[in-house]
Amino acid sequence: MDDYYRVPTLALLGLLVAVFAALYARSRTHRRLLWLIGWTMVTLRLAILTAGAGHSGIGKAVSESSMMLGAVMFLGALSPASSGRHNRISYAVPFSAPLVFFAVSISLDPAPGRFLHSLNLLAVFAAVAVAVHWSYRRHLLSLWFTLLWSIGFGAPCLYLAYIGSDGMALRLAHSAISLLTALLVLAVYRRLSPGVIFTASGFLLWSLPLPLEFLIPPTDAFWAPAFRMLNLMKVITAVGMIVLVLEDEARQNESAQKRDRRARAEMEQYSKLDLFVEPHHDFGIQYSEVCVTIAAAGRFQRVVILLLDVERKLRVAASSGIDAALAGALDSLGKRLSVEEVQQAWRRSKRAPLEPGNVAKTDLRPWIRPGDELELQNFTEVYAVPITTRSGDLQGVLMLGEQKDDDEEPLLPEDLLPLELLVARVAAARENGLLLRRVTRSEKLAGIGRLAGGVAHELNNPLTVVMGYAELIQEGAGEEKIRRDAGIIRGESQRMRQIIESLARFWKPSPSPVSAIVVPELVSEVESLRRREYERHGIRFEAVSAAGMPCIHANGDQMRQVLLQILDNAAADAKETDADRERRVRIEATLAGNRIQIVISDSGPGFPKPDRVFDPFFTTRSPGEGPALALSLCYSIVREQGGDMCASNLQPYGAAVVIEMPIEALQNGLQPPVDVLSRIDIS
Repeated sequence: MDDYYRVPTLALLGLLVAVFAALYARSRTHRRLLWLIGWTMVTLRLAILTAGAGHSGIGKAVSESSMMLGAVMFLGALSPASSGRHNRISYAVPFSAPLVFFAVSISLDPAPGRFLHSLNLLAVFAAVAVAVHWSYRRHLLSLWFTLLWSIGFGAPCLYLAYIGSDGMALRLAHSAISLLTALLVLAVYRRLSPGVIFTASGFLLWSLPLPLEFLIPPTDAFWAPAFRMLNLMKVITAVGMIVLVLEDEARQNESAQKRDRRARAEMEQYSKLDLFVEPHHDFGIQYSEVCVTIAAAGRFQRVVILLLDVERKLRVAASSGIDAALAGALDSLGKRLSVEEVQQAWRRSKRAPLEPGNVAKTDLRPWIRPGDELELQNFTEVYAVPITTRSGDLQGVLMLGEQKDDDEEPLLPEDLLPLELLVARVAAARENGLLLRRVTRSEKLAGIGRLAGGVAHELNNPLTVVMGYAELIQEGAGEEKIRRDAGIIRGESQRMRQIIESLARFWKPSPSPVSAIVVPELVSEVESLRRREYERHGIRFEAVSAAGMPCIHANGDQMRQVLLQILDNAAADAKETDADRERRVRIEATLAGNRIQIVISDSGPGFPKPDRVFDPFFTTRSPGEGPALALSLCYSIVREQGGDMCASNLQPYGAAVVIEMPIEALQNGLQPPVDVLSRIDIS
């Protein structure tokens, strides 16, 4: 009946275990699970002792093993270390197994034989070995401290087990674990709150009975009430842990409110950005303003927006918080990377378990050259947010680096949600701008075409009369001067008729026979026709085409003339390249989604007005240097055969014309075509 003084403590612990179960049900964290298991073990041991069944046999075995399991669970809950490379488990599992075996063994057989004694000694050695190995892992406490702790308490435990003081060895291990747990509580929470004080004090008192037994005999009647009062330390510790949980929830709620306020303020700043779509002003998006706003309202100091150009290379469109050297290094990096490499890197980064929705923490070091400015300025790990179309095609990347110094809160997935929404708005605005630009261009050219068709029809009859009278004058005049003047009138009239026919063709292209065209062969053919001529003028000519591309369905002669005309224009512009730069013309054919993309670029000064390149009679050349209808006729031919064209300037110099043709399967009706021009920046 002397053990019934534990009944009040047992009742309180039973209630507290129910509280821990409720807390774990609310939030199923690893720490709360181990705490629930630990307190269940402590309550089980106390119940066995209260019932008087813990002095020998199975009752003692269960009691002693519950005591050790509870202590190890509390220690493992506060230690971040784990073992294993693939299937990572807490060190509490391999640490508790030999201790439980030792506790059960000495309980069931207090006087073990030589074989069982050897097994007990081996179990203690295994527990000490796991503790030493545990100490070598990354802890909240210093390595030297945990190592000395494991050896300092492990060696006496081994000695006590060796000389047969098994019970003393088990209690010494329990005291060492409880004292280390008290220190870990202070290291983990790093604050002097009521929960921390109660919990750390409880574990400290939990470790005192063994050293007190060396100072005070436990059979001394005077000190017996004091030893019994120490039994309340379990209740103190449990209450402290519950208070810790409540304190953490209060701090989390406060942090969540703070994050919510910051997210609302961030969203408010982003909502003020004007993303109005204007088809002739790079879709109305001021990327520099976007970057400055993100740096001012968000959690990052360095913000960079990279966009795909017509050559499908990333270029820096705008930035904030970086200097010109770093921007140049990012430009060089973007030129070295292909779209496929960017997408693969993003997918690999998304395997990290803590990355938010569409954001990935990306390591740039695999593509950084030694001594690169990115390495010198520590811009090697960034948060990358892809800018994509609704169909998932990459348009660009938003890179975020270097969190602000005054930001002490850890970065959580919800912190980047405002940025994801902003990037989605930017992507939608770009896509709408591209669509609006195409619609505007089509409507403008259709209007010009109708006007040209009407003018051609009205001018054709008077021009026929002029040509007829000029021919009559030329044949019937007696004076040579009159015949010569009539011949000039007739020749210029014929040239006017050719222009009128070109206008009529721009308005209503004549149908032409089509066939399957192998694009690499077409590129190789135009290369053979122009390479020598361009190289004779000091122009480096590059022709690249991807292997295994499907065919396009078009008129081969017309497509050849289109490519040759655009190449000749590019070569003429390349001749105007500054003397300190290389003259270059490049044609590249690639498969972009469900279309074939042919990009013809040059190193010249660029188009003064890219949006007017395909207008009839618009030319960048001086009068008399070339036809003013060439590119407009090229556009009409490509459009007639189901394709599309666009023109843009490259950065920092150069220009490019992009031709996109649907592949043969799409033209035969197997799949609806998708606008792939939305993948590129045609600013």
